[in-house]
Amino acid sequence: MLIVTPADRLASPTAASTLLRWVRSVDGQRVDDHGECAIGLLPRDDELVLALSPRAVSWHRIALPRVSGPRLRAALDGLLEDRVLCDVGELHHALEPGGRAGQPVWVASTHKEQLRAWVRALEVSGRPVARIAPLMWPMVSAAAPSAAGATRSFTMDAPSLLHWAHIDGQEAWLASASPLGVSCLPLVEGAGAPPLAALIPGANESPENLRNLDVWLADPLVNELAERVLQRHFDPVAPEQWLLRAGQTDWNLAQFDLSLSSNARRSQRLRRAWREFRGAPAWRPARWGLAALVVAQLFGLNVAAWQESSALQAKQAAVRDTLTQTFPQVTLVIDAPVQMQREVARLQQASGQLSSGDLETLLGAIDRAAGTEPVTPTRIAYDASGLRLSGWRAGEEQVRALQQSLQAAGWRARFDGNELILQAPQP
Repeated sequence: MLIVTPADRLASPTAASTLLRWVRSVDGQRVDDHGECAIGLLPRDDELVLALSPRAVSWHRIALPRVSGPRLRAALDGLLEDRVLCDVGELHHALEPGGRAGQPVWVASTHKEQLRAWVRALEVSGRPVARIAPLMWPMVSAAAPSAAGATRSFTMDAPSLLHWAHIDGQEAWLASASPLGVSCLPLVEGAGAPPLAALIPGANESPENLRNLDVWLADPLVNELAERVLQRHFDPVAPEQWLLRAGQTDWNLAQFDLSLSSNARRSQRLRRAWREFRGAPAWRPARWGLAALVVAQLFGLNVAAWQESSALQAKQAAVRDTLTQTFPQVTLVIDAPVQMQREVARLQQASGQLSSGDLETLLGAIDRAAGTEPVTPTRIAYDASGLRLSGWRAGEEQVRALQQSLQAAGWRARFDGNELILQAPQP
């Protein structure tokens, strides 16, 4: 997974000086590499997640109407028309994960053309966007773990408020997420600074209560500034860790006219499921169990293969012993069944008995297979390779029926349309 976000949300995606912060993770849990570079220098990955800064997204709580498709998009424009300051047609909307019709849901809104410009620029550079995620989203109650945003947030459960001091462009900002939405305020020192304590919900509480209720995090570059402005301690969090958190959320703003195809969404879900299974701590027992099962199966297969190989070697040794004990003159065993057949044939010839490869035996087999059907050849040839019969006084179908009868009796019979070749059965 490769997660990218503009270093300055107001920068043009097509400008050569535009930089993006990025982080790469194999399992979605740990940072493997990170940096800041132009679009054309980004590393390539199977899944690229475009993360939007808190200032680029506005959040609205509405009752989702019972419509779908284009009608839902138009209904959202009507419901949000009085809640936004710009023309609602300039905005792109996305619903919270798992939102259901007739229930209150969160709607994320962002500037449509700016978002499309970033998506096009990344696609032109050969790095198509698989998912669009926010860097911050409304928090949820810990009693509703399946609701929107209830994903991994470092090592904490959903707090009442989550604050993040960070840099957007050339300015420092404080983004605050709560069950009421997401707000962004500039971090400014001096007499002209806004009264942050009055604007942030719960900021007037005592430090003891704040430690129990809220989580205060900051980019290390603005950690000192945030502590001076708000007069409280901030825990430093590296930007790449925050970017990785955006890749872990269930939010996906690629909806409606920016939505992916069903196959792409299915492939995306499979990749995320595999990544979580491969690296998430919660799946560690399952991974160990699966590894133990695979090892047990491999061990069992090897044991079974060893037993079968031992049994086969024992049978081959028994056949060789039978050959050498029955015919002591055979000192070199290469193919025991064939050698035994030859020795038996020699004994038969020495005693005046017919063997399976003698002419009389082969002619008798043809007579038995033909039965009452008048199937008679006009030319007969016999040598060490077998009996050859041709010039048949019968149709080809009758000769092929004779061939099948011989094969069913265990003889080796081959007919090429003119000549029937008959040989003794295989040993």
